Amino acid sequence: MSRDMIRDFVSESIKRGKQWKKIRLLGGEPTLHPEFHEILNDLLQYRNWHSDCEIEVATNGSGWAVEAVLKKIPIGIAIANSKKTSNVQPTFNSFNLAPVDDPAYRHANYKNGCSVMKEGIGLNPLGYYHCAVAGGIDRIEGNRLGCAHIPYDGDSMASVAERLCRLCGHFKDGHFIPVSLRPRMLEHKISPTWAFLYDKWRRDKLYQKNGRASNLTGYQRRYLPGSSPVFSQKEHLQDSVETTTTASQVL
Repeated sequence: MSRDMIRDFVSESIKRGKQWKKIRLLGGEPTLHPEFHEILNDLLQYRNWHSDCEIEVATNGSGWAVEAVLKKIPIGIAIANSKKTSNVQPTFNSFNLAPVDDPAYRHANYKNGCSVMKEGIGLNPLGYYHCAVAGGIDRIEGNRLGCAHIPYDGDSMASVAERLCRLCGHFKDGHFIPVSLRPRMLEHKISPTWAFLYDKWRRDKLYQKNGRASNLTGYQRRYLPGSSPVFSQKEHLQDSVETTTTASQVL
């Protein structure tokens, strides 16, 4: 995500009186963002307006470059460090096991989502989603479902959840499982639909050098040079920070 997107999130949040309980910076690895410290400063400006907001950085803590950045994070910003030691994180759940590939979920109502939605909405370069995980799924599936602006409080984004939760392994958990009770993940598992989507995503990337702008979401087009389109606040954009009272940024 660009710093301009973060600034716009802060500006719109203040303009609309959104008092987020928590803003989490996720990744990838957010500390490797080239403007990481500037983004933290932008979010601290939001906290100057709403002092009860907690700002948290979720990091894997892996490597000297990440460790060096973590040491410079200002006091008062929380750090959630998973302390990654290998490519497989035993306490993580694989979201690459799509419920749609499991006959047991053939009658599931994906509009209901799962416990991740209770953590709040997510924002990534494609726009706003009902949870932070959904934005990452849409980036691979390529349906461009992100919302151009912070959704209204009454907008559950159920139609987006219905499309994306069918692909998310977290939906199969249904509820939050404490780390101590999770089965250990010793290998990264991928269901057939995800194998197909990753293959398609890699092939599509080869064709994005030409006509790239036509593949952008409305949210992304806001940041093209010389562009300032106007969007409906409830617009769900076809073709692609966590909150109910929480917000999440995905860098």
